[in-house]
Amino acid sequence: MLKLRGRAPRPGVAISGLALAACGGGTTDPPPPPPPPPLATGCGGAATPSVSVTLDLAPGQHATLDNPGDVRAFRLAGGDSPRDYQVIVQSASEAPGQRVDGCIRVRAERASGNVTPPRAPRLAPASGDLSRDLRRRASWFARERILRERDLQELAAVGAQPVRPGTRGLDPLKLADALQPPGLGDTLSFRVGVGADLVVNCRNPTMVTGEVRYAGEHFTIVEDLQFHDQPDSDRFSPDEFEAIGRQLDDVVYPMDVAYFGEPADIDDNGTVFALITAEVNKLTPAGEASVVAGFFLARDLTARSSCEASNEGEIFYLVGPDPDEDFGADISLSFANALARSTVAHEFAHLLNTQQRVTLGGGNIFGDREVAWLDEGMAHLAEEIAGLRAAGLGTRANLDLDMITTSEEQLAIYNHYHVVNQIRLGRFLRGGCPTPDPNGPAATRVLGDAAGEDPGGVESLAFRGFGYGFARWLGDQFGASGSGGALPGGREEELFRYLASGGPAHFKGITNVERALQAVAGVEMEWDELLSLYLTSLIADDRAPAAADPRTQWRTWNLPALYRQLSESNLGDSCPFTRDFPLTPSRVNVHVSTSSSTEFTVNSSTGRYFSLVSSGATPGLVVEVMDPAGANLPGRARAQVTVLRTR
Repeated sequence: MLKLRGRAPRPGVAISGLALAACGGGTTDPPPPPPPPPLATGCGGAATPSVSVTLDLAPGQHATLDNPGDVRAFRLAGGDSPRDYQVIVQSASEAPGQRVDGCIRVRAERASGNVTPPRAPRLAPASGDLSRDLRRRASWFARERILRERDLQELAAVGAQPVRPGTRGLDPLKLADALQPPGLGDTLSFRVGVGADLVVNCRNPTMVTGEVRYAGEHFTIVEDLQFHDQPDSDRFSPDEFEAIGRQLDDVVYPMDVAYFGEPADIDDNGTVFALITAEVNKLTPAGEASVVAGFFLARDLTARSSCEASNEGEIFYLVGPDPDEDFGADISLSFANALARSTVAHEFAHLLNTQQRVTLGGGNIFGDREVAWLDEGMAHLAEEIAGLRAAGLGTRANLDLDMITTSEEQLAIYNHYHVVNQIRLGRFLRGGCPTPDPNGPAATRVLGDAAGEDPGGVESLAFRGFGYGFARWLGDQFGASGSGGALPGGREEELFRYLASGGPAHFKGITNVERALQAVAGVEMEWDELLSLYLTSLIADDRAPAAADPRTQWRTWNLPALYRQLSESNLGDSCPFTRDFPLTPSRVNVHVSTSSSTEFTVNSSTGRYFSLVSSGATPGLVVEVMDPAGANLPGRARAQVTVLRTR
C-alpha cells in the first residue's frame, strides 16, 4: 500500500482561429505547396497520394480528421520555431473485439525517401511488485466477471423471473417479523449458491446462519457463525464492525444512491445486507494470487420459485478475516477491512444499476442489463466517489496525490478507495504490465471481447481502466455545474442516474452515453467525437497550453501530477508507476530529413499515440495513415486522426 509522503470543421472552413486549407476552399490562407513527390518505400511501398488538407494549428489547438482521404494523407504546416504535435490514430468502431492493423508514415517535405525507424518509447524497468494485498485486490475483478457471467447463464437455464416491488414470494430471511429491519444480535439465515471453482447453481444452495453485528440506518452487517470458532483476535471487534457499518451508511449508501438510484427494497425490510461469510473465503484456496473479495448476484433479485438459491432481497457476500487459513487463503484483518468498504461501493452500484433497469424499470434481467465496459466503469466510479466523500473532498478540484493524502486518515481512505482505480487506468495507458505493449492504450479491447463482455485475465484490468477513466472524464465534462450536489464541485450525479437506468428504453453502452448527454446535458454528440476528446484528454490534461479545448482536460484529477507522485512514492517500483506517466507515445524527431514509418495495431474505440517533436525550425510534414499494404484503413475501422499541437 502507499505510505504517506475542437473537433475540426470540414476542409475549407475556419473556426476559432483554426484554418483548414483545402483545394478550392474558401479560406484566405495561402494555398499549400505542391504535394511532395511520391515516396515508394515503407508502409507497403505505397506512393503518397495527393494531399488536400493542411493543418496550421496554434499551440493548444487540436483538430480531428475523419474523411478517409484526409486520414490517408494530410499536411502539418511548418514554421521558423519548434512545433510539437501529438497525433492519435483512432478506430472509432463501436464493434467489440475488433482490431485493425495499420502503418503511419511521417516525412518532412524535403526529405529523401529513406525510411528510418522511430525512437522507441522510453521505458523504465519494472523492478518490483505491488504489495501482495494490492495485487490481490486489483486482480479479483477478473474473477468477478466469470462469476457474474455464470450466474446469468444459470438464471437463463432455469428461466428465472425477477421479483417486482410488492410481489416477493417466500419469507426471505426467516425472521419472526420479516418486514422489519433486524436488530443487533439477531440470527438470520441466508442461501449461498456458489461453490468451488466459482460454480453457481440455483438448486441445492448452502444454508448459512449469521449474527447481526451492525444494524444501521441503511446497511445490516451479518457475520457467518462459522467464524465464531476463531480466536477473537482473528475477527472484527464490535468497534470495527461499527466503523465499517458507519462508513457504509454515511459514505457508500448516500453516494451510490445519489449517482445510481434508490434500491427497490424487494424484501420490504428497509435495509441492505452485507453478509460476511466463510463461503466466500472458501472460494479462494490457500496460496491463490487472486482473492475473491465479494460479490452481488442477480439471482437474489429473482423469485425463489424459479431459483431456489435466491434470497429475494438486496444482499452482498463478503470475504471475512481468516489469517490462519481455516477456510481458504489467508485474509488479514486489515485487508478484510479495506475490502468491506470498497467492495460494497462497487457491488452496490451493480445492484442499483440492475434494479433501475429490471426491478423498478420493468426490464428483462438478461437483455436489458448494461454492457460490461460501461457497467464496470460506473461501478469503479462508485469506489472513487465514496472515497471523495469519506475524505471530505469533491469533484473538479484537480486533485493530485499530495492533496488527497494530507493525513494518516486520508491516506487510509486513499488506499481503500482510489489507488486500485489508478492502477487500472495506468495499465490501460501503459498498454501492459510489466512489459508495456508498444501500441499503448490501443492494445486494450476497451469495449470487451467479441461478445462485448469483460475480456478477462490481466487484460481485464486495462479494460476496466478505460471504463473508469471514461466515466470520470464524462462526469467532469458534462455533469451539471453548481452547488447542492452529492459532492462539492458539481451535480454530475444527474447524468449518472440516467446512465444507470438507460432511460425509458433501457439504452445500453455507446447509445446510452449519447442519449444521456442529450437528455441531461442538452449536448448532441456522437461517439466518434466523444472518443476523440476523451483520448486527447489522456495526453493533454494539465500539459497542453492554456488555449487548449477545456474538454480535453480532466477536472477532478491532475493526471500528470498524480502519476508523477505515484512514481516517486513507495509504489514507484511497481507497474504501472515505474515512470512519470504511464502513457508514452512513440516519438518521431522532426527535422528537415525526417522520414519515418511505424506499423501499429488499434482496437475498437481506442487510439495509437505518436509524438512529433522538433528542436528548431519545423519543416512542413506530410503524415500518412494506411494499412500495412499501403491502402486506406478499412471502412469498418471508422478511422480518424486527432492532432494536438503542444508547442
